[in-house]
Amino acid sequence: MALRIASTLTLSFFATASAVLAEGDPEHGRDLARTNCARCHGVDGNARSTSFQPVPMLAGQPAVYLLEQMRNYASGKREDTSKGSAMTNFLRDLTDQDLEDLAAYYAGQARY
Repeated sequence: MALRIASTLTLSFFATASAVLAEGDPEHGRDLARTNCARCHGVDGNARSTSFQPVPMLAGQPAVYLLEQMRNYASGKREDTSKGSAMTNFLRDLTDQDLEDLAAYYAGQARY
């Protein structure tokens, strides 16, 4: 009985995680990334940071994490230390679907 419950919970978890990843459109996310994110994070999410301007690498991060952090920036829950509050200004104008698309795109990129 315990094995059946554990199996059911495990399957439910993976089904939910897959659904979150499947909702984003990586093609649209790539277009958004190229026009808005590439300057700092790089087109593929492999940011080339310097000690003067640390920029997080987005490539290969879990989509769930990326989505949560983008929502936090957009809502002001996460402090935006980027130049001119670029993260907050950009993200708050996007739809939730746009955020999911960006998350799906960056999650699918290989980290170098």
